[in-house]
Amino acid sequence: MKKRVKTVLSPYLFLLPCALLILVILIYPVLSGLVNSFYNENLIRPITPVFVGVENYAKLMKDSMFLNALWRSIVWTVVILIFEMAMGLLFAVLLSKDIYCKKLFRCLVLIPWIIPNAIAGIIWKWFLNESFGMMNYLLKSTGLISHNLAWLSDEKMAAVSVVTVIIWKSIPFVAITLLAGIQAIPGDLYEAAKVDGARSSQCFRFITVPMLRNIMLITAILTSIWNFNQLEIIQVVTKGGPGEATLSLPVYIYRLFMQTFQTSYASAAAVVMMMVLIIPCIVYVRKLLKE
Repeated sequence: MKKRVKTVLSPYLFLLPCALLILVILIYPVLSGLVNSFYNENLIRPITPVFVGVENYAKLMKDSMFLNALWRSIVWTVVILIFEMAMGLLFAVLLSKDIYCKKLFRCLVLIPWIIPNAIAGIIWKWFLNESFGMMNYLLKSTGLISHNLAWLSDEKMAAVSVVTVIIWKSIPFVAITLLAGIQAIPGDLYEAAKVDGARSSQCFRFITVPMLRNIMLITAILTSIWNFNQLEIIQVVTKGGPGEATLSLPVYIYRLFMQTFQTSYASAAAVVMMMVLIIPCIVYVRKLLKE
């Protein structure tokens, strides 16, 4: 009997350290932030925090800056998702072909993903600088523009620039993930299709895309969560400016915490962001459980 109990409990005992680590690192901060969101704590005012219930959440629903940042983050995530999936799939298909220096190109594709976000932000901030950036220099050298463009000081161009940088950073992960999926597709399917007279475009449409559907869904969910949470690149490149043109929800919450020290209000905003992100997380978990 003791041996049987020991056999049953042993796996759970091995998992216990990991479970405690997850509890301390992940669950405690979430619960702490949730509790804090119901108070009026502000580090600038050295007073004992008072319980205010859902007052912070009610204030958020009337905060135009918060609502605009939330909407901007959602729209950007959708736009980035469309471009990164399309371009990532294109690169994956190209890298799956027998092209010259295929291994070298695979290494080059990974470079944007390898570079840390903060470093990537610094590089792009220099590259897009209006006065001495390489982007304006290259465009003027080729005669495409006659004067320097304000990539980071014009509201519309700054938004486009930030989204472009995030897309550039996301494509490698999508490409490599989909490449692994393409390589897992049995070659017999393509050979049988070609025997039946199928063209390359038809093979791509009726074999490649359907076979990649599951991995594309999981990749889309993961990258959407990561891109929605993107802070470092935006903070380094534009700091949410000019004005509020590139103020995403993570940057807005960062400002509340680190600049105005409204910790309870920032916690409420973070809880709302967490609730938004729970939706794709549920889809992701359900997909994994089905498989």
